[in-house]
Amino acid sequence: MRGLKFILVAGVAAVTLSACTDRYQAATNAEPSGSSFTRELYKGYVGLSGDERSEKDWGDSDLFADKAIAAADGNAVAPEEVANWDLGAEFVDGLTTAHDRLAGALANGAADKAPTSAAQAQVMFDCWIQEQEENIQPDHINACRDGFLAAMAKVDAALAPKATPAPAPAPMALPDPYAIYFDFDSDVLTVDAKAEISVIVAAIKKHSPSKVIVAGHTDTAGASDYNQNLAGLRAAAVVAALESHGIAASNVSSQDLGENAPAVNTGDGISEFRNRRVVVTLVK
Repeated sequence: MRGLKFILVAGVAAVTLSACTDRYQAATNAEPSGSSFTRELYKGYVGLSGDERSEKDWGDSDLFADKAIAAADGNAVAPEEVANWDLGAEFVDGLTTAHDRLAGALANGAADKAPTSAAQAQVMFDCWIQEQEENIQPDHINACRDGFLAAMAKVDAALAPKATPAPAPAPMALPDPYAIYFDFDSDVLTVDAKAEISVIVAAIKKHSPSKVIVAGHTDTAGASDYNQNLAGLRAAAVVAALESHGIAASNVSSQDLGENAPAVNTGDGISEFRNRRVVVTLVK
């Protein structure tokens, strides 16, 4: 009887080993199709099946072989459910949190946005839960858990909202033209005029305009030819003052408009302070 029992047990073991080998072999012979995610799942589950087969854990080898075959057919097989495993109570919460984190990432498109990392996270989770149920190889448990956490860090990074780049600052608008006023029949810069020159120099250095236009004007008192010449003298006085503050002459152009473009329209022969001016315009 003892001999017969041994023969029967040996026969059952041989059949079991043959069946396991067949399922693992079927997985290794599969030709994966589908998405990048399912192809990565296939590779991971074939590896797990082989690892368990080498340890003669036929049941878990078959489990992972079947998941590999399903993934090879293009099916996005789900990660293992915590409730389906006989875990110590102290391990349930940690694995449940990990499962929910992975499931949430997959629901948010991780399989499309980070297929390799998402597949690796799922395979390592299944590895972790399987090893944790056995709870006999701490180094294997730690390796699977650490592999899961490393892969999930990459998944989370891929799913994180991309920061919207700050809009480029709008080009700084150039200031309105400046007006420098002169006394009657004079081209001498007054104290107020010199103060305005300093303001203009600061604006030029701040905005770096491509050109500075200096236009001389007069009122209508006096002869037109005389006023044309006076306008030129006033413009020249402003240009000289700008150059004395370091503004390059090549960046400045002057115009002599005389009484032809008054700020205030008056009749001929009228002395008007607002028309006795030089206008400085900064051009982009």
